[in-house]
Amino acid sequence: MADGIIFEKLGVPAVSIVTDAFTKSGDAMARRQGMPGYRFAMVPHPMSSLTPDECKLRARDVLDEVTAILGLGGAVAAPRPAAAPAQGNGAAVLIEDLTSERIRDLERVVEYYYEQGWTDGLPVVPATEERVSAWADYVGRDPKEVIATVSHLERACTIELAAAAAIMAGCQKEHFPVVLAAVEAFTAPRGYATGLLQSTTGQAQLVIVNGPIREKLGFNSRGNVFGSGFRANASVGRAMRLIAINAFGLRPHEFDQSTQGTPAKYSFCIAENEEESPWEPLHVERGFARERSAVTVHFARSTLHVENRVSNQPEQVLLTIADSMSYAGAWGGGRGGYTVVVGPEHAQLLASRGWTKQAAKAFLWESWGRRRGELRRFGLIQPETGEGSDEEFLHSGQSPDSLLLIVAGARNAGVSTVITSLSAEFFSKEIAVPVGA
Repeated sequence: MADGIIFEKLGVPAVSIVTDAFTKSGDAMARRQGMPGYRFAMVPHPMSSLTPDECKLRARDVLDEVTAILGLGGAVAAPRPAAAPAQGNGAAVLIEDLTSERIRDLERVVEYYYEQGWTDGLPVVPATEERVSAWADYVGRDPKEVIATVSHLERACTIELAAAAAIMAGCQKEHFPVVLAAVEAFTAPRGYATGLLQSTTGQAQLVIVNGPIREKLGFNSRGNVFGSGFRANASVGRAMRLIAINAFGLRPHEFDQSTQGTPAKYSFCIAENEEESPWEPLHVERGFARERSAVTVHFARSTLHVENRVSNQPEQVLLTIADSMSYAGAWGGGRGGYTVVVGPEHAQLLASRGWTKQAAKAFLWESWGRRRGELRRFGLIQPETGEGSDEEFLHSGQSPDSLLLIVAGARNAGVSTVITSLSAEFFSKEIAVPVGA
């Protein structure tokens, strides 16, 4: 894209061709190069998995647009409408009534939180009694109500402690019902939080949001879904960690005994891209009505990036994912449950060839594991699995139900993600949205 603009500036006629998944990026590059409204040609996405003959058809289809942009044969292409500039240009801003003295007071409060050990290593938003009380009123719950316990540590999380954590994490009050649902989903089966939060394996809590609340509150389900830039994802995930630290007392080098941990312990919250998924959403699969909103919570170690941009065969894409799921380093931690986050490009390819979500899960499970001889070579064979043929295939998960399969991310590349875990337990709960909210 930038090359085409540079050629034009040098007086050399040129046309940039992009797939329709990159129109926003194309417009942003045109603005950055000082040519808002720059006209580029578009072809349908994807391209990398097409056969040579399919690529020729795409080229033939876009040819008229290319010649029009070049002005050949008297054709004239209309410029693209200039998109609104991105926010944040680095200029200084003034906030009414904000003085240097007030900023110093805030800095003192932030440092006090650090001194008390109440942070996750990053600055937090101060939580006042008035605001905590208002958030408890917003969800219609008693501030002293206990919603989760860690019995062996004699610690408990109340509504007010959860509210304080959510405020400190940067949540808005509208996010608080999501936080509560996640905490209660995580502890409901037992009535307490499991000791896996303290494990040397470094488990974090993955929160998956489904339903209308995703769009209403601005949860990101598309591009950069595991990354930064979205307050709802970042703050709700961070609130879960601050609850673990402050309500349950799970601080590093004390009761959090992670050998190396994971960046997901700062925040690990995503939403499912229901709009670009060809399959039923996760919350519908787990028994909730489509028009309701729900969270699903799962122990998670980390994310494993999976790329297959070149194949258009469903079996080959699924085998690439299954091979990534089966890496030797995960075997020693036990046979747990994984969340597979399928990118929209992969999901739509599978569905276009008749693959259901259930069929994809079954295929992944059948291919998820290692041969006994490979495990023996790695020194990972346990006594109970040591006997038998080296060619015998040993499954990592107990069944296809050891997998969650959701769709998230952008439809701009053949990329999916595997989220590993020690546990095959997945907990879901409907989000109780306050009346009138």
